[in-house]
Amino acid sequence: MALHLKYRPTKLEDVVGNKSAVKSLESILERDMEEIPHAFLFHGASGCGKTTFARIVTNILGCDPQDFLEINTGSNRGIDTARSILQNIHYKPLGGKVKVILLDEVHATTKDFQNALLKALEDTPKHVYFILCTTDPKKLLPTVRNRCTMFEVHKLTETLLIKLLTEVTIDEDKAEGIDAEIIAMIANKADGCPRQSLVLLDQVIDLKPKDRKRAIQAFKTEEEKTIDLCRLLLDKRSKWDKVAKVIKGIEDDPESVRWAILGYMCTVLLSKENTQASIAISMFEEPFFNSGRAGLTLACLKCLEK
Repeated sequence: MALHLKYRPTKLEDVVGNKSAVKSLESILERDMEEIPHAFLFHGASGCGKTTFARIVTNILGCDPQDFLEINTGSNRGIDTARSILQNIHYKPLGGKVKVILLDEVHATTKDFQNALLKALEDTPKHVYFILCTTDPKKLLPTVRNRCTMFEVHKLTETLLIKLLTEVTIDEDKAEGIDAEIIAMIANKADGCPRQSLVLLDQVIDLKPKDRKRAIQAFKTEEEKTIDLCRLLLDKRSKWDKVAKVIKGIEDDPESVRWAILGYMCTVLLSKENTQASIAISMFEEPFFNSGRAGLTLACLKCLEK
């Protein structure tokens, strides 16, 4: 099993960092069931534990697996999905006493979806609990946010990442030879993201000691990949095959990449006049909610052709 899945916390006491969120959740979930809020909203950077918290809450609520519904609303973002949810919540649980509906990437949903969701949040059946996860809560309607109990999930400090990685290497027999220097390099490269740190550890754990440093140095975070893409788009001499290779390596959702590119280009434009940056901004004005990765790819191509 991949390390980031094998060492995913299943209880609040196992969570590394985010102590304020843990304490707040503990106090809320210790209440009688009728006093527990029916809508939770976890927000924060990608890979820092939002869905992990959501699954822990689901377990504490006593939700049977067949009554747990997880929807990636980045891909299923329209009114039809919202209507399906509204219909589903009125059915009784199949295996337990509660139903939990987890909506991941909920910031990517349409306004119609959010308005429909608002109706469900205003009049939620006693047996239903909603858990929303997002990297950008500002894109949610204020009325949706206000009906949720919100928890911010922070990146981990480098010290906490080192602690996590050290504990994992102690448990893993094949981690022999992963010393403090390698662990520190991984923690620094992961930029506060526990999932990223464990993914990187997984990639180098079987390598020979002399090859590990080289592999870590070559590893690029999603942020670094997006910055590489921005730099290529600013250079009209860039070859398309190199741009396409960078796009293929980016795992973030296209809409997050679009916002990152706009932010980067805006910073460039505010520092000095740059025609290519203004072209890039015009190419990335329209959201990629419907076109997805195809829209991102086409916008990059048009940017270089201008």
